Amino acid sequence: MRKGTQYTIDDYIITRDGKVINKHNGHISKPQKNGKGYLRVNIGHTLKFVHRLVAEKYIPNPQNKPQVNHKNCDKTDNRVENLEWVTNQENRNHMVANGLASNQYIKQKQLKRYAELSRN
Repeated sequence: MRKGTQYTIDDYIITRDGKVINKHNGHISKPQKNGKGYLRVNIGHTLKFVHRLVAEKYIPNPQNKPQVNHKNCDKTDNRVENLEWVTNQENRNHMVANGLASNQYIKQKQLKRYAELSRN
């Protein structure tokens, strides 16, 4: 492809350990952390979360769970073995169980979200 061509996800290889490699030139995309510490790569002028790319490619999701959890709580560890599909509640339970958030913090976030939705 010519320089300046916009690539799509189909132009990349996603490895089991979270590398994102351009099929045409072999370039390994350099991920960047977002404000919450998750790694993202730029594909076709869109930032994509690496953990979601890996999960979508390698981990079946027969129950159509909406979120991807890092089992070891390391948001930069995007190996298949460290990822799992979860519900929002399962993700919150994992956060509390691993000391990443308190039940009080979770409840405050839920109340804030409910208040925002009520205003609309």
